[in-house]
Amino acid sequence: MKTFTLLLFCCTILLFNPPQVDASNLQKKEVPEVEELNNAPNLFKSDNMFFSGQPNLETFEWLKDQGVDLVINLRTEGENEDFAEEAFNEEEMVAKLKMKYVSLPVSGYDGYTPENLEKFAEVMNGKYKKVLIHCGSAGRVTNFMMAYMVEYKGYKLADAIAFGEQIKFSFPLENLLKEEIDWQLK
Repeated sequence: MKTFTLLLFCCTILLFNPPQVDASNLQKKEVPEVEELNNAPNLFKSDNMFFSGQPNLETFEWLKDQGVDLVINLRTEGENEDFAEEAFNEEEMVAKLKMKYVSLPVSGYDGYTPENLEKFAEVMNGKYKKVLIHCGSAGRVTNFMMAYMVEYKGYKLADAIAFGEQIKFSFPLENLLKEEIDWQLK
């Protein structure tokens, strides 16, 4: 239900705040392939980006060995504090591993804003070789990546959804209707 609600919210944002380009003139782009990795639960890779739920210490160390130099954490301050009490302070650990750390807290509907997407895009500006984007389970990551692809990379919504479905995105309405939904921006 939470995923469906988040999808509905993201689609509403896109419908009422469409990209500034004419979608009919967008060049058809290949949907990037996503590989699921076995190093941790909900760990995925596409090109120079890794996506995950909350990584453990071993996963951070492995990602550092893979060349990751930027960690974007979409978890809230409360989630980060709870995790630090149970395991370790992520920001400090990432600093010890000599990776850049960016916290962009996203909580409920209030966090899914064009302003937060803009902040996300600013961090994703290409200054870093490899990036890890994570939240608690990879759900927020997936929604932000799909919106980023549409708003900042010129992908059609259907292609962004196809990308998201390879990570942690599902649209239960398709299952209920027993058919795919065409999500082309018109």
